Amino acid sequence: MAGWKNHLDAYSRTLHWLRTPAGVAKACHEIGHTTIDLTVRPYPGHVQPDKVRTDLPIFVNGLEREGITVTKIAMDVADVNTPHVEAMLDTASSLGIHHTWWRGLTFDWSLPYQKMMDNLKPQVAALEKMLARYNFKACYHPGGGFTELLDLCRGFDPRYISIQYDTGNFGQFNQGMLANQIRIGGPYIGSVVFKDNVYERQSPLPQARADAGAARGGRGGRAGGSPNGWAARQVPVGSGVLNLPMICQALKAIDFLGPIQCQPEWPELGGPGQGLDRISITREEVIRYLRRDYLTVSTPLAEAGVLA
Repeated sequence: MAGWKNHLDAYSRTLHWLRTPAGVAKACHEIGHTTIDLTVRPYPGHVQPDKVRTDLPIFVNGLEREGITVTKIAMDVADVNTPHVEAMLDTASSLGIHHTWWRGLTFDWSLPYQKMMDNLKPQVAALEKMLARYNFKACYHPGGGFTELLDLCRGFDPRYISIQYDTGNFGQFNQGMLANQIRIGGPYIGSVVFKDNVYERQSPLPQARADAGAARGGRGGRAGGSPNGWAARQVPVGSGVLNLPMICQALKAIDFLGPIQCQPEWPELGGPGQGLDRISITREEVIRYLRRDYLTVSTPLAEAGVLA
């Protein structure tokens, strides 16, 4: 990634209530951002996948005119059969964008571990070949554990196949484990998402629901039940267990270069936390909450020497 400089991106999912490039850019500047991860997803995504060839250049160039650079696109790529995937990669690459979300693979835990991994590798190999044509890096957003994702990525070229390291989805009470995962992942840490959690004891009904979800093979890493009745709940970054300086120092230790963002999904943020096209609190409150995240995360990143 010659010439790349790390920035803390806005995540346009939190800005779906603003529908024009100028409106999104104005909010980014108020928060403190100069870069953004732009949603290319069905409405309320900012760009619809079936209109990517016409609408993505309009949105990207509109943001550029307002001083905001798109560094990554939040599109739901699973494999080479994802609808419109080649049009999205081709169009984004032509605009100088070379990072995308990647998620949606099926990890079949009814199989022996190695058989499960071997079954997935042909899908990843085909995707890697496509990504290489467009000089694109896919960053897998975790819905499972770190070990299986790293095992899946290893053996492929980290220029194209990587993990989107999410401090919430990979959340641990022992923050040293997160820092070690980053160091172990090394070149396969393609992008970073900051979230924060607290851990609370579940009442019987939520715990039963979480247990039922786990039995159905539900996504790991997010808030959910545990055998002893404890669960994680997302809170604003810096107000939970996340050791920001430790994580930032781990990123510096691997010479991390790539997109970085916060993904607030906590209830106080209202609609923007759920990616809705409307707000349920005032505009000023939304900007204040998002700027708080920006300042909370950008300060230790800068102190660790990770940001440009």
